[in-house]
Amino acid sequence: MELIKTVDLNFEYALADHKSLNHVDLSVDSSDFITVAGSSGSGKTTLLRQLKPELWPVGKRTGEILFEGKPISEMTAAESAQNIGMVFQSPEDQLVMDNVLQELAFSLENVGMAPNDIQKRIAELVSFLGLQDILYANVQNLSGGQKQLVNLAAVLILRPKLLLLDEPTAQLDPIATKEFVSLLKRIHDELGIAIVMNEHVLDDVLPLSNKLWIVDNGEIAYSGDVSTVLQQLWEQPKLRAFVPDVPYVFLNNQLTTKLDLKQLPLTVVKGRDVLQQNQIGFKQDRLDNTPPNASKKLAAKVSHVSFEYDKNGYYILDDLNLSVNENDWLAIIGKNGTGKTTLLKVIMGLLPARRGSSKLLGKRVKSWDKTEFYKQVCYLSQTPSEYFAYDSVMEEYVERGKQLGLADPEAAAKDMLEQMTITHVADQNPHDASGGEQQLIALGMLLLSQPKLLLLDEPTKGLDPIRRTKLGNILKNLQTKQGLTIIMVSHDMAFSAKFANQCALLFDGKIVSQEEPHAFFAENFFYTTTTNRMLRYQLPEVIDRGEVAQ
Repeated sequence: MELIKTVDLNFEYALADHKSLNHVDLSVDSSDFITVAGSSGSGKTTLLRQLKPELWPVGKRTGEILFEGKPISEMTAAESAQNIGMVFQSPEDQLVMDNVLQELAFSLENVGMAPNDIQKRIAELVSFLGLQDILYANVQNLSGGQKQLVNLAAVLILRPKLLLLDEPTAQLDPIATKEFVSLLKRIHDELGIAIVMNEHVLDDVLPLSNKLWIVDNGEIAYSGDVSTVLQQLWEQPKLRAFVPDVPYVFLNNQLTTKLDLKQLPLTVVKGRDVLQQNQIGFKQDRLDNTPPNASKKLAAKVSHVSFEYDKNGYYILDDLNLSVNENDWLAIIGKNGTGKTTLLKVIMGLLPARRGSSKLLGKRVKSWDKTEFYKQVCYLSQTPSEYFAYDSVMEEYVERGKQLGLADPEAAAKDMLEQMTITHVADQNPHDASGGEQQLIALGMLLLSQPKLLLLDEPTKGLDPIRRTKLGNILKNLQTKQGLTIIMVSHDMAFSAKFANQCALLFDGKIVSQEEPHAFFAENFFYTTTTNRMLRYQLPEVIDRGEVAQ
């Protein structure tokens, strides 16, 4: 049964000089699980918002949007809330109450449900989702994965027919991501709710999907069953980066043709089974993670650092030690809530350590001249909008150049926009850019000072596969040109494996492991790459799909 349909849908933001959606014709059936992919800023979020009337952005809209055969514009707010649910990228964006129970009740109170019925619905959903242990917890004390689960629960409690999700796993660690995606499968299969989900990392979600849409410049460029669309993407070299690791290995080695496969394998277990049954062997073209100008001199040294948020509370960092050599790229990995972001803030001096000390570029943080410190040492948080103060991206860059005393701020701004591949948003308000574009805008502002040490908190969040690779190459190039040292917190295993030369695991307040990527990921079972999971039986230290060759 057709649930929602658009006919010649066009949309242009107010004050924009181009359409964000262009002649979009789509249909979602009640049984669909659809994944939507595409480059950052291609119109994916804009498209989802058109399917939820309360979230319509300001601008010019033409064409038709029909829900169950009727114009969606005729739905009341209550009807839309109960029929169409949406979960956003950032777990904090939807939380409005103090604890989980209040969060669930709030949705039902808003549609005027009777108290007895509210209690019954909450009891049923809490049992289905397994929320009993956190029902009375303060939402601000939950991990990122738990917060996103609560957001999902607050939408599901209204029993929608259609669930829209905008990169809901972008800030979740690999384990939390798999748990969240598995829950979506239960919701779809057991509750019969149609799902349309924007996502950049497709490895976990495509095996659950019956359709894949690729959005390009505001148009649905490709649509159809998953296997067919992936093979269409493979025929376009510029789009091959969107193909997940398992099918990538098969397509890159022409195995679909050699083995006459009707469907591309999408999961680790299916891919491995096909390879073993057909006795397919690979060799490893080992990735060289050695930094361009390896050094024994320390860029950062953290000694016996402990930190607690509440006095007499538990230590989220507990006697932690960490050393990073100049020109190294260190990726710090760990579960949501283990203290990775806290560690970066303590290193930067943004949070005061209870015990211990940090030395950056040979000096204790407190002994630096603040102006010089923030030129030499830069920190990119998970919220890039915190860095914006002006009405256009170009103005942000020019004003930052003036603050730094650059000889020609405008020329420096133009060069950085080109380097970050965001010239197309130069005249836009940075707050109007997509999440991925905002990441690049904020990073470019920091790089204008040519820092020696860069701390990055989830830098690939919101970036499509093509831009993730470009970002990695940009940072690698800066390591060569200006001796940049990088300390990065990331949930992106594939990015860390490809670009970092050191990986560390944070657990129970301490760094429990720090090794070269091949050794690090080969020893891990959960915190490793999809390629390693599929091929470790024959290539134990393979970590990147580009290393796989016949």
